[in-house]
Amino acid sequence: MKSETNANQKKKTRRAERQNRTRIVKVRLTEDEYNRLISVCKQFKHTVSEVLRAALYYGKIRPIVREGTVNEETLTLLNDLIMQSKRIGNNINQIAHVANTTGLDDPILIESLNNSLGELHEWNRAVLKKAGEVFGNY
Repeated sequence: MKSETNANQKKKTRRAERQNRTRIVKVRLTEDEYNRLISVCKQFKHTVSEVLRAALYYGKIRPIVREGTVNEETLTLLNDLIMQSKRIGNNINQIAHVANTTGLDDPILIESLNNSLGELHEWNRAVLKKAGEVFGNY
């Protein structure tokens, strides 16, 4: 009699949990990650949802530790560096504008300006990417 009562209580609890779960989460996985997830599901005879919930509640999540510290001085220097590169890009654009409006269509000058702008753009992207890796979304 007691085991039947426990079984009924478990069913009611599961039903209540299911009704409270209103959020859907989508995630992209690599082929290896997906295969690993499916392997764990098969090994423990659980659904994907059950495995992910178990990982959420009982798994260990380790923080990402980044070297160095984020401080105002570093962020100010990085901001100044980015502003200087924007000024350089603006100067290159002004030179190109003068060359175009005065009829100075020197192909070597135009190519040099385009290359300089391209290099500056790539440098800006590299700096911002590196800053993102070091500082995150701070």
